[in-house]
Amino acid sequence: MQSVKRIYLAITLILGSLSLKANDVVTCTMEALALEHQVKYEDVISFISHEKIDLESIAFPDVYVMAYSWLNTPYRYGGDSKNGIDCSRFIMKLYHEALGLPAAGSSRQIFEQGTTIDKSQLKEGDLVFFRTRGNSISHVGLYLQDGKFVHSSTSKGVIISSLDEPYWKKTYYRSARFFEPKPF
Repeated sequence: MQSVKRIYLAITLILGSLSLKANDVVTCTMEALALEHQVKYEDVISFISHEKIDLESIAFPDVYVMAYSWLNTPYRYGGDSKNGIDCSRFIMKLYHEALGLPAAGSSRQIFEQGTTIDKSQLKEGDLVFFRTRGNSISHVGLYLQDGKFVHSSTSKGVIISSLDEPYWKKTYYRSARFFEPKPF
């Protein structure tokens, strides 16, 4: 079954890359990824629409499909599965599986591996860091678009939040980039 999914993904990506519109490539890629992650493509699109994310400006469709597949997974400190996952392990999974990039360690350790950027420079795929307990970095999320980020919240599990929410405004520390985003 896994090889069938990979063949479907490869064909979809090839056909999608022949298209002239970036939106078509994103759509084809999302359809293939939804199949791979065993979620409905329509549900992913509904999720993106609900979050008011512009489909045409998505640089990394993998992030959105994977984020959707993890939504509502409960928080569990040290957790690393759909039974429960903490913020840093969730980010490690997103970076490794969706973006093919290494990331390891606690929120603070991950922060130290990136290049600090100003909040006004945030792009899809950058990480946002928070001080939720004292003066030390204790939380991390992955920036999507328009002030929104995906993360594993201690109270609600994997969710999408806004940097404009009072709690996140108050606890925001810094942002970091680990690669230069190269959209389609």
